[in-house]
Order: sequence, then C-alpha cells, then structure tokens
Amino acid sequence: MYIKDKILIEVATSDWLKQAAKNICPLHHEDLQQHLLLILCEMPDYKLIDLNKNGYLKYFCVKVMFNQTKSPRQAFNRLFATIGEYDVHSLDLVQVDSLEDKITKENQLQTIENVVSKNQWYEREIFTQWSNGNSARSIHRQTKISLREVLRVIKEIKEQINNEYNN
Repeated sequence: MYIKDKILIEVATSDWLKQAAKNICPLHHEDLQQHLLLILCEMPDYKLIDLNKNGYLKYFCVKVMFNQTKSPRQAFNRLFATIGEYDVHSLDLVQVDSLEDKITKENQLQTIENVVSKNQWYEREIFTQWSNGNSARSIHRQTKISLREVLRVIKEIKEQINNEYNN
C-alpha cells in the first residue's frame, strides 16, 4: 500500500474528522466528510504527504471543510446550502411504556396526519416518502425533483406540525 493510501485511510477512519464535520455542518456532516475525502484523493501525492509529515493535515482538513460550507463559491455549499436546521436522525426518541404515553403518541400521530393531509398531494407524497425512511437525496434521485425543493417541502411540513403542537 502506498503512503497516500495509508494517510487517506487514517483520515477516513479518524474520530476527529467525524467530530469536526458534525461541528461544522451538523445536518450534512457525512456528506461533508465524503467531499473532503474526495478533495484529498484528488490532491497530488507529494502535497498530501508533505501536509502529513509537517503536522498540518488536521488543520488543512478542518479549514477545507469550513471553507466548503461557508463559501458560496464552493461546490459543497451550492449543493447543500442549509434550508433548515433540523436533523431528524439525531433526535432522542423515548420508548413508550404507559397507557397515557400511548394515547399521547396516538394523538401526536393523528395531529401529524391531519397536518400532512392539509397539504397538496405533491408535498404529501414527498413528506410520506421521507417519513418512511427515504433520504431527501434518494427522493430527489427517484423523482427528479430538485434536492432543495425536497428539503424545502420537508422543512415546511415539519414547521406546520410544530406550529400545530404549539397551538
């Protein structure tokens, strides 16, 4: 195995990369990690090896990830410009044990169904696919609807649900 490959494997499996990506872009941290690894793969061997030898690799990676998310000229920012601040995969869900909790959960599900049913069929279908476990990206690929539009619809319906609970 070449030196560049060892460095790439070390970076890809490191905990600091995961933590830095989560801090920089919580909503799309896995995509940010992959984007950084692509940049490192396309980098000339001598430059990557030099960064690693001189101890600047971590700084370089964090700086690249930060620039990718903050600069509107960067490809990652254009693709993943934040539409909302919600990350449903990081929610802490509590297991339902008592009868009162089950009734409350049933009321919540009924409220969600009511809110979703008020939207147009187009938005209902996108939200239904998303709530059934499809990612926004997979919905985008299947339907050819832009990723921004899919994320916008999901965000709007989630806000409607939150507003319904708060009223």
